[in-house]
Amino acid sequence: MTDVVGERRGAALWLTINRPEQRNALTVNVLGQLGAALRAASADAGLRAIVLTGAGEKAFCSGGDLKSGAAKGGAFNAEAASLENPLLRFYEEVERCDLPLVARVNGHAMGGGLGLLACCDLAVAADDALLATPEVKVGLFPMVIGTYLLRLVPRRKLMAMCLLGDTISARDAVEYGLLNMAVPRAALDDCVGRLIDTLCARSPTAQRMGKHALRAVEDMTLQQSHEYMRLMIARLSLTEDAREGMAAFAEKRTPQWTGR
Repeated sequence: MTDVVGERRGAALWLTINRPEQRNALTVNVLGQLGAALRAASADAGLRAIVLTGAGEKAFCSGGDLKSGAAKGGAFNAEAASLENPLLRFYEEVERCDLPLVARVNGHAMGGGLGLLACCDLAVAADDALLATPEVKVGLFPMVIGTYLLRLVPRRKLMAMCLLGDTISARDAVEYGLLNMAVPRAALDDCVGRLIDTLCARSPTAQRMGKHALRAVEDMTLQQSHEYMRLMIARLSLTEDAREGMAAFAEKRTPQWTGR
C-alpha cells in the first residue's frame, strides 16, 4: 500500500494516511485501503487496537480530495443519482470492526477528516490542531459525517460548525466531545502509547463484546436496550476472560487474558 501505510507495533496496528503533500486528503483509493486494513485487522487474533493517523505534522486529514474528482479516484461522486459513497463504505467497515480504534490527530482535521476522527472510539490530538466542517464554503454540507457528529457534539455547537464552517481549536474540540484529550505536540506519541498500553491491559473479550453491544442499542428503545444488555452481560459472564478477571481480582494478581 502506498497511500496508506500499515505498521504493526506490538499488539497495535498503526494506519497512516501517507499523502502529506495533499494534506492527507481522502480519495477512493485511500478509503478502500483503510477499509481493507480494518477487515484484515479484525481477523487477526493477535491485534488489540488500531491507531489511525496522518503523515507529517500539518494535517491529520484535510477531507475529501476535491482536486482529483470522482473520475480520478476522488472521495466524492458528483452524480446525484448514484448511491455509491466511498466514505459510507468505509464506515460500514468501521461498524464491523470490534477492535478499539484510536485517532492520533497529528494536525488539522477538516470535513471528511473530521469524520475519520469521529468514527474512532478514542481520539487524542496535538493541541495546535484545528478542526472544522468547512463544506458549506464550497456549496456542500457534511451529510455523511454528520451521522457520527450528531452522536458526539451538542446540537447547538454542531449546527454552528456545520452552518458557519468555522474552525475550532483542539481544546474546544475536547469540550465539544470530539476529542478525549488535547496535548502538546511533543507529548502526543507518549500519550497515545500510554493509551494503547492501557487498552492492551484490559480484557479483549469485554472490549469487543462491549463495542458490539453499544452499537446495537443506539437505535433501540430504552426497554429494548435494557433487555438486550441483560442478555449480553449474561453472555459475557460466561466467557473465559470474565472468569479470569474475577479470579485475578479475588487473588490480587494481574489477569492473564485469553480473549475468549
